[in-house]
Amino acid sequence: MVSTVLTDAACQEVLDAVERNGGSLRAAARELGVPRSTMRNRMAAAVARGQLAPEVQYPTFPADDIPIDEIIELSKRRFTKRHEFAKAKRWFPVKINTDGPIGLSFFGDPHVDDDGCNWPELHHHCELHAKTEGLYGLNIGDTTNNWIGRLGRLYAEQETSKHTGRKLAEWFLKDSGITWACWLMGNHDMWNEGEAILRAMNATTVPMEDWQARFRLVLPKTEVKIWASHQFAGNSMWNTLHGMQKAAHMKEEAHIYAAGHTHNWACHQEESASRNFVYWLIRSRGYKFIDDHSEKMGHDPQQEGASITTIINPDARTMAGFVTAFADMDLAVDYLNFLRRKWGD
Repeated sequence: MVSTVLTDAACQEVLDAVERNGGSLRAAARELGVPRSTMRNRMAAAVARGQLAPEVQYPTFPADDIPIDEIIELSKRRFTKRHEFAKAKRWFPVKINTDGPIGLSFFGDPHVDDDGCNWPELHHHCELHAKTEGLYGLNIGDTTNNWIGRLGRLYAEQETSKHTGRKLAEWFLKDSGITWACWLMGNHDMWNEGEAILRAMNATTVPMEDWQARFRLVLPKTEVKIWASHQFAGNSMWNTLHGMQKAAHMKEEAHIYAAGHTHNWACHQEESASRNFVYWLIRSRGYKFIDDHSEKMGHDPQQEGASITTIINPDARTMAGFVTAFADMDLAVDYLNFLRRKWGD
C-alpha cells in the first residue's frame, strides 16, 4: 500500500510500479491497491517535481505584454494627460497684443480648389486683411474639397488637382496675409488624411480644432468669448441660426456664436435678459458661389456674406456696442479704421 503522504518516495513508488507493469497504469494501480485516479494524481505530481518527463513537452513562451499592474499604471497616467488636454481645450486663450478696437473675420467655407470658388472675392478679402491693422481671421472649415470614396470621381470634373488644392490651402494658411486666430476642421477637411496634412502645414502653430472651438480672445483691456463651430446641432427651415440660438439659450454664454457649412449666411444680435448678456449669431456663406449640386436641388445661391467680420470695441459704452457684425468686409474695415482713428486721437 502506497503511503498517504505525498512524498518524493511515494511518487517514485508509483513510477516504479508502472515500469514493472510495462507502462500500464491499470495494472500498476491493482498492484499497489489504489484507484487509478490516485495513480494519475501521483504521476502528475511526479512530472511537476521533475521525477518524470511529461509525455508531451510544450514550449514556454514569454509574456506578450508588460505586467497588468504596469498596464493599469500606464493607463492611469495616460488618462490624466488626456483629461488635462481636454480641459485645456475648453475656452482656451488666444492673446491679441493689440491695443484699441480690433476685427475678427469668420471666413466661410473656402473650398479653394473648387471651380465654383469665388477667388476674386476671396483674394480681395485676403488683401484687406493684409493691409488692415488689427484685423484677424478664423477659418470656419472645409478649406478644400478633399473628395473621398465615390466622391473621388469629382476630381475628374474640376480643373484643380488634389495636389494643387493642397498648395492653395498652404498659401491660404501661410501667405495670404491673414493673421489667424484659429482654424476649424470641417467635414471635408477631416476626410482621409486631410486633417493630418493641414496640421503638418501649420508651422506657426495656429490652433486647429476638430469641428468646433470654444476660446477666449484675450485683449489688453478685456476678452471676448467665441464659440465657433463648423455647424451647430439643430436645424429649422424657418431659422438658419436655429442651432446657434439653441446653444446661446441652453448651453454656455459667449459673445459670438459662429458657424458655416450650409453655404448660406445670416447675422442676428440679441440680448438675453434672464442671463444678462448680449450676443451675436453669425453664419458665413463661404466662397463656393457656383454649386451645380445645390442648384439641382433647387437652392438658389446667395451672393453676399462669404465671410462675416465682427468688430470688437473694448471702449464701447454698452453691451450692444461691444461687438458689431458685418456681412460686407469692406464696410467692416471702414468701421474698424474709423474706431481705431477715434481711439488714437
